[in-house]
Amino acid sequence: MMKPLTYRTIPKRYTSPGRRVTAMAPGLVLLSALLWLSHDLGLDERIVLFRYLAMAFAACMAFITPHLLFPDKDKTLILQLNPSPRRLFLHHLVKLRPLWLYGLAAAAIIAFGDSVSPAQEFNGKTRLFATGIIALTAIMLYALYRFVTIGDQSQRWNEGKAGRLLFQTLDSVGKSTPVDAGMFPTFLSTIMVTFVGMMSVVAAAAIPQVHLAVLPFVLFLGYSGYRISREIGRFDCLYYQSDAFYDELFTNPATGTKESREPASYDAIYWVPARWRAAVWTQTIQLDRKRPMGRIVALLSFTYWLLIWLGTPESWHAGWLVFWVLSKNMLAWPASGSAISPPLFHWWMMPPSDWMIARFFLQTRWTLALILTVSAAALFAEAVSWQSVLIWTLADVAFSAVSAWMLTRSNEFAFKKRYA
Repeated sequence: MMKPLTYRTIPKRYTSPGRRVTAMAPGLVLLSALLWLSHDLGLDERIVLFRYLAMAFAACMAFITPHLLFPDKDKTLILQLNPSPRRLFLHHLVKLRPLWLYGLAAAAIIAFGDSVSPAQEFNGKTRLFATGIIALTAIMLYALYRFVTIGDQSQRWNEGKAGRLLFQTLDSVGKSTPVDAGMFPTFLSTIMVTFVGMMSVVAAAAIPQVHLAVLPFVLFLGYSGYRISREIGRFDCLYYQSDAFYDELFTNPATGTKESREPASYDAIYWVPARWRAAVWTQTIQLDRKRPMGRIVALLSFTYWLLIWLGTPESWHAGWLVFWVLSKNMLAWPASGSAISPPLFHWWMMPPSDWMIARFFLQTRWTLALILTVSAAALFAEAVSWQSVLIWTLADVAFSAVSAWMLTRSNEFAFKKRYA
């Protein structure tokens, strides 16, 4: 007898250990920084810190939810399995679960991360954590409702069946909307998720009785659950409509692919000598197809500055820079595999020693970003010295050289030793 299909029928995609570490480390560092910030706070200060967390979570869900849900990489398998609307809803919940769990972990740290008097005011801390569960769940469900129903609304706006009066009014005064007509529902949903989530926090803060402060979040959760429950019966229709909309939205018109990042041009590799420029360019394109390195480096820089601003110990800064150097070089490993870098083709292009030099230039592509980040910290923060800038630059260059040697040894040099 065939087992019934569930949302777990869709297999999990394989994720390399290096990619998992890179994905989890920023969140773990932020949670550790939050623990350092709240370890000696009183209950009233913890409540204020939780309100900031809820507002930040609402803003994060407003911007990241459509990117987590659409376009769905499992759409082909879902079309073949044809799961029920309820199971599609569970499938979306699984996609949003990691961010929700990070939020709950942050709420637990704010509530119970007390190293001074962990048993004091335990009832109030438990009440604060329960409020966090309700608030973050309500925000998540509301964001899911707003964005999963976006396909039908976007089609109506794009066809002129909705928003006609708005556009006529803007045309009469010689103004235009900041986005296209089809994108207007997404623009409004982003604003609404942020605004409603933050206003629920403001409403809770306006209630003087501590025991009743959870009431706005309970009402918000009830409203979000009610709106979602009304749409579950036709969740399959909403899923396919919204996925088709974002599939078209995230398609790069220049390349015709789902990748929004433009590949690096050959002229952008001007800093590499001509002998190795073509090799570095091909490796850069292959790496950028696999990793959004610019966004990753920006996140690493922001987290480093955040750690300094929070006043964390200098050992935390050094640990984060070690992680930065390691991850920046480890993320280049997929581009050195035989599937992306065929050793026979590479051997035909250049000797293995030249590929080692080319990979060294590839590894030092983001060294300037590291130098600027640490230099900015040394310029504006007393916790970082200019000597540290030199030390970390030399450490990054040295590890890039070692990493380039290891990658070439495992690919081109191994092929030469086996067949030459």
